[in-house]
Amino acid sequence: MRATIKDVARESGVSVSAVSMALSDKPSRISRETKQKVKEVAERLHYQPNRAALSLVNRESKMIAIVMNDIRNTHIAAEFMAINRELSGKGYSLLSHILEEQTRDSSMKLIRQIAAENVAALIWAKPLEVDNMEDLQSLRKSVEGLGIPVITMDDYGFDCPGVDVCFDYRQGGFLATEHLLELGHRRIGCLAGDRTYQVTQERIDGYRRALENFDVPYDEKLVYYGDYTMGSGYEAFSYLMGQGVSAIFSSNDEMAFGLYRAARNYGIHIPTDISLVGFDNVPFADIMETPLTTVRVPSVEMGGFIGRTAIELLGTTRDEKRKKILYKPDLLRRGSAIAKDV
Repeated sequence: MRATIKDVARESGVSVSAVSMALSDKPSRISRETKQKVKEVAERLHYQPNRAALSLVNRESKMIAIVMNDIRNTHIAAEFMAINRELSGKGYSLLSHILEEQTRDSSMKLIRQIAAENVAALIWAKPLEVDNMEDLQSLRKSVEGLGIPVITMDDYGFDCPGVDVCFDYRQGGFLATEHLLELGHRRIGCLAGDRTYQVTQERIDGYRRALENFDVPYDEKLVYYGDYTMGSGYEAFSYLMGQGVSAIFSSNDEMAFGLYRAARNYGIHIPTDISLVGFDNVPFADIMETPLTTVRVPSVEMGGFIGRTAIELLGTTRDEKRKKILYKPDLLRRGSAIAKDV
């Protein structure tokens, strides 16, 4: 049963109005100690403010919230713009939140804020983190308690109306690595992203499966963990070249661009000295001096679908089951990967 403001007031030993003021984060007569106590009780009870009480009478919210952890990546920015284009075209506003901190407290605070914003739906676009079931369970209860449709880009296991719009990163990692193996490469470096993200592990799973299919043993020394930025790709280059690789699978194009930059500075040529396959197919991938072979992620298509789906979900009931959409990858063969000299 969903906790009410009265439950929080009773557990905190204060009035309902005091709870309201303590959770508003606005200047008030409530002491700092009381505010902290009320917030701790609200989090423990998974309390979310009643959206209906916040709405104007007989007026539906025209705002949809989106939570991301980073919009600097070109792939993510393209998806965001496609979502916004669909929503604004139908008279909806996109309320953006950037959640950079990787802590449960920051997530719970943001969800309380979203609950107070009277949004009609939530797009939770923050990557799913692995090996943290306690935080995930807490997140599930808090998000489900919002009582609104929720769209994700990972399978969070939410039990509320909505859609999980996912991409087959395992198959993408497999296709990229398989292509390099078919070209005769056997010592293939893997430039991975943030090791805490599920999508990072899925790409590595695909990489490992392709190696296994070609009877090439997996070597953890050939995996370098970056952070999906160009800078981390640049830093990875010298390490992977030091491992004697003849090819590199980069988990996104941004890091691949860092590899291009490092190769130029070291006087190493792509693809004659090192073959390279990226992931995402962001703009500029095909206009490099040596166009980048990469796995295509249909960012604009996925973003448009998410925007349209968010609006369609507004009429759903609480009992409607969640759906999952899985987009499939395809490999775009360009000039950055060639056959290995025997």
